Amino acid sequence: MTGGRAALDRLLNEERIRLYGSGIVFGYAVAIAIRLVRHQWVAHPSGRPCTDFIWIWLSSTFASSPAPAAIYDHATFLAAKAAAFGTTDCILGHFDNPPNLLFFTWPLRFLPYPLAFAAWLAATLAIYLAAVYAILPRRAAVVAALTPFPVFFNILLGHNGFLTAGLLGLGLAASRDRPWRCGTMLGLLTYKPQFGILFPIALLARREWIALAAAAVASALFAAAAGAVFGWQTWPAFIDAVAGRAWSLSETPRQAFAAALVSIFGVLRSLGVGAPYAWGAQLAATASVALIVGTLWARPVPHSLQAAALAIGTLLGSPHAHGYDVCILTIGVAFLVEDGLARGFLASEPTVMLLGWLALFLLTGPVPAIVAAVLLILVLRRAVRLPVGAAAAADLPPAVPEPVS
Repeated sequence: MTGGRAALDRLLNEERIRLYGSGIVFGYAVAIAIRLVRHQWVAHPSGRPCTDFIWIWLSSTFASSPAPAAIYDHATFLAAKAAAFGTTDCILGHFDNPPNLLFFTWPLRFLPYPLAFAAWLAATLAIYLAAVYAILPRRAAVVAALTPFPVFFNILLGHNGFLTAGLLGLGLAASRDRPWRCGTMLGLLTYKPQFGILFPIALLARREWIALAAAAVASALFAAAAGAVFGWQTWPAFIDAVAGRAWSLSETPRQAFAAALVSIFGVLRSLGVGAPYAWGAQLAATASVALIVGTLWARPVPHSLQAAALAIGTLLGSPHAHGYDVCILTIGVAFLVEDGLARGFLASEPTVMLLGWLALFLLTGPVPAIVAAVLLILVLRRAVRLPVGAAAAADLPPAVPEPVS
């Protein structure tokens, strides 16, 4: 038995993944329960909520108000937060997402804060897991998708990391043979436009004209619907709000905000690098990733590797990415594992993926970007060393799919 085969048996045995993964998920649940009992989750020690979900829930209030565009006025937003939650030490002073996000948050208006928190997490987590299952229809994959630390981090914050990763994953899964569904998912993903910049490059490279048309139509309809429902003035208000912080990506002090970003731009800014140089480095990285993605999608490379590169590159190429957005890497790894199960894993791949999983417990600084870069190297390595239809160069023959009951 080769070293690669032994490593795979130890690290990617599906029964063990389910067992160990369930243990990790249980550990997360215990940690959340402890924080909940100590009023450190959902509620601040003073009894007031103090999580990022504040602005998501507040957005539902603005969405159902007579003037939804007022959410983009910082003073109005702060006053609404103080009126609803009192004075907290949370740094949540602005809303700068496109108006179409309000379609996702509007239903929360009908629930009290704790129930809205639970409903938001349950619904977005279901989308995230559905995407993983669409890529890898195995119980072990679903369990494994719950174990990365960014998943736990997103739960603590009550943020939208699951929604972003889920829509991206469902779009990529549909890009195999359901172009209209793919385009629809990409249209919905425009609520976070920074994570959609690589998709046109990939679809153009593969001449996926139907998917491109579907994405354009879905995006336009989604934007128009937001204007019709929440008021056409929401779009100019959104543009003004973003333009006011486009260069620094924040109106908060540089160190405080940049430290929260896990992008190349954010890391460099947190180290004191000037905005022009940080932007230059980020743009260079984004251009490099775009070149890689475009090349892979233009060549006869398995769809799983193309999708893995696009998912991983999406995180690496975005200047505005937070720890909860790192859930996107799960989608990239799912496609990478899909290709490994179909054509065999190369030596050291399981070990590198496990080390990346461990590294993400340090969900700060350059760690997420480094992990993403290493995963992208794995994708390129497979594309070069394993020609289409080849499994002989791998340590294992194609795996037999697990029966799904």
